[in-house]
Amino acid sequence: DGRLAPLGDTRRHPIMSVLPPIIDSLPEAESPDGDVLSEPFLATCRLVLPVFDRLGVAFAPAKSDVSGNIERLAKRAGAHPKLFDICLEEVAAGTQASNSGCCKGLLWLKRFLEFTMALLRALEEEPRTRAMKDCANDAYARCLKPYHGWISSSAFSVVMSFPPSRRDFVNSLGGEGAYGDIGRLTAGFSPVLAKIHQFLVDNGLDDPTKV
Repeated sequence: DGRLAPLGDTRRHPIMSVLPPIIDSLPEAESPDGDVLSEPFLATCRLVLPVFDRLGVAFAPAKSDVSGNIERLAKRAGAHPKLFDICLEEVAAGTQASNSGCCKGLLWLKRFLEFTMALLRALEEEPRTRAMKDCANDAYARCLKPYHGWISSSAFSVVMSFPPSRRDFVNSLGGEGAYGDIGRLTAGFSPVLAKIHQFLVDNGLDDPTKV
């Protein structure tokens, strides 16, 4: 009937607290001076991965891409407590354009996280009646499609054709109570992503090349 399951109803949609751990981790992702901290930020990113699980099996390749970029950066995080220093080391060495490097890894991690936040924000906006497919397509058009060539765009269009229903997805995040968590998550995560975006732009790392 289109209604969301109450928080205690686990008969069809087991309620898992996916979003609160992400929200709780966000304050640790930045230092008091405003630096994005490598290991805490990447730990936060790992907590986002279950959101892709709840988007369905079609999103498994996207989850794999995000996870791969997290772990690529994690290999250098121990030597660089500040996230941006990982990329600045590549810039100093002249290797920032490598497709297997951390600069590209951070760029694509940021883009997929922006997609995720845009999708969640669209779902949370009143009157909360837009179809999941429409929200996902709009988020993709803004955050990822400008950087996808024909093959990648075609593949993602197939993924966009099979999202879960709005009701099922929100129920999988916690039911009606998830909307408040979504608002807090996007409000807390988006400024961190904006800071990363500005760093990439300022250092000529926001590569617009389509893949």
